[in-house]
Amino acid sequence: MGTSLVVDLVPSAAPEVAADAALTAAVELIAGTLGAYPDHLDVGGELHVTMCRHDDTAADPGWPDVAAEHLADGIVVRCGSSTATVDHASSTAVLDLADSFLGIADAVRLFAEAAFTSVHVAARRLHAVHSALVVHDGVGLLLRGPSGAGKSTITYACLRRGMSMASDDWVYAPAGRPVDEVAGYPWRMMLTAPAAARFPELADIELVPHTSAEGWKLPVVPPVERRHVTHTIDAVVLLDPDPDLQLRRAGGAEARQRFWDASLPVERDRLDVEWVDDLLARPTYVLQRGASPDDAAAAIAQLAHELARSTATTATEVP
Repeated sequence: MGTSLVVDLVPSAAPEVAADAALTAAVELIAGTLGAYPDHLDVGGELHVTMCRHDDTAADPGWPDVAAEHLADGIVVRCGSSTATVDHASSTAVLDLADSFLGIADAVRLFAEAAFTSVHVAARRLHAVHSALVVHDGVGLLLRGPSGAGKSTITYACLRRGMSMASDDWVYAPAGRPVDEVAGYPWRMMLTAPAAARFPELADIELVPHTSAEGWKLPVVPPVERRHVTHTIDAVVLLDPDPDLQLRRAGGAEARQRFWDASLPVERDRLDVEWVDDLLARPTYVLQRGASPDDAAAAIAQLAHELARSTATTATEVP
């Protein structure tokens, strides 16, 4: 995302070639996600990562039990004996990973991405917004709600209706400029077991260890042709758990209240109020999600269709 990301490997002593190969594979994993973001979303700054490995201890691999310690100017993330030590002031991170940890792709990606977002959010170069982003008829709809509001479930329901997605959990935007295009995480989404049980076609997919409170989630890989690494936000949909399905326009005061009520600590500490107000200047709606994620997805698809039609009509009326 328009930032300088440098990864240095600390080689193992010969003849531990296999361990060095694991470090190289870890870098390739990072390149497949962080390296896929386009440069035109200019975050700026840099992140210098040093990656090394060590022999397993009795605590390894430790996944998915992850703990984070917030320091005065940085963060340390631990899992077993593996650590990611991030220094915000110098924009550096040291990933010291156990051999068995290196074999868990989810774990390696989490450590690398935590370092990236931590440095840039702390430097106020990047806004991290806990929301999903789905796309239909060229319209990007930000789905916003607190943890457990159903963002991932509804995102998957949108996918099975033929819609596309940028993310089911977090989106990222360069700070210091108006809201426009944002980056997502379209390579994979994660559903809880109860959410996945709503969709019979997911019955044969195995749960994997996850850092959430549940400890396990079901991975879903969206079709390549329906992934958006970046997309515009054309409207905001605020999720409400009310069991009676309804979609309605939200006024400014209600929209701001619902947005901030759903915020996590990092958002309350780091998001600019003006940036959020700019975001909510878009058409903003409240979706009482009802009992059926498929019905909620149908309402979202209809909203996107209407917004696309409205935009097209406006464009043809311009002399």
